[in-house]
Amino acid sequence: MNSEAIGLIETKGLVGAVEASDAMVKSADVVMISKAYIGSGIVTVICQGEVAAVKSAVEAGTIAAKRVSEVLATDIIPRPHQELDKIISGKCVRSGRGTIPKARTPKPVNAAKAAPAPAKAAGTEEKKAEKK
Repeated sequence: MNSEAIGLIETKGLVGAVEASDAMVKSADVVMISKAYIGSGIVTVICQGEVAAVKSAVEAGTIAAKRVSEVLATDIIPRPHQELDKIISGKCVRSGRGTIPKARTPKPVNAAKAAPAPAKAAGTEEKKAEKK
């Protein structure tokens, strides 16, 4: 990944991302390496190739996606560091699904279980014994 570049296009909705991806691979010598569903309908597609090809592809993909959807962001990273591959592939997170797992919050302890039972009044036991 060192001598190449990566290009990212983030769109609102899957249709715009598919349109952008189609235009990217048709307009320049790039390959699609990843897609990510961010949430709230936001989709990011990532291509890889030579720097000039990626610039051309991202430009063409942006124009195509704007016809059918909203383009939220674009970026080109020439000669990305090797560590970026872990983020793009999802290998740097524990869950292995490409998402960062939610932090676990401790469950609140039930008040009845946590507090010891109140001591019974001495008179209460004597009254029960008298009733019997």
